[in-house]
Amino acid sequence: MYAGENLRQGMLIRGVKLNDPLAKRFDTKSEGNCGAGGLCRTCSVCVMSGSEILNPQRIAEQQMLQDKARWRLACKAVVGYGMQEGEMTVRVNPNQW
Repeated sequence: MYAGENLRQGMLIRGVKLNDPLAKRFDTKSEGNCGAGGLCRTCSVCVMSGSEILNPQRIAEQQMLQDKARWRLACKAVVGYGMQEGEMTVRVNPNQW
């Protein structure tokens, strides 16, 4: 991926399917995709390594994922934050693991 690229968009463009059918929306506790609005957790990924090259979480994302230390919302994560380069390993659909 390129520095400054949104993780969700980059993964979708490359054919990675992100919408976790087991995820429950944070706002309504029901199913459904918010379309990158940051209101659900269907695009959650578990960052196994390389989290330092992602932008810091904002407060809303921290609150949504407070019980999941290594998880990020792919729609709110920016790869290569501050023009950093490096490697990153993510696990897609972490609710299924």
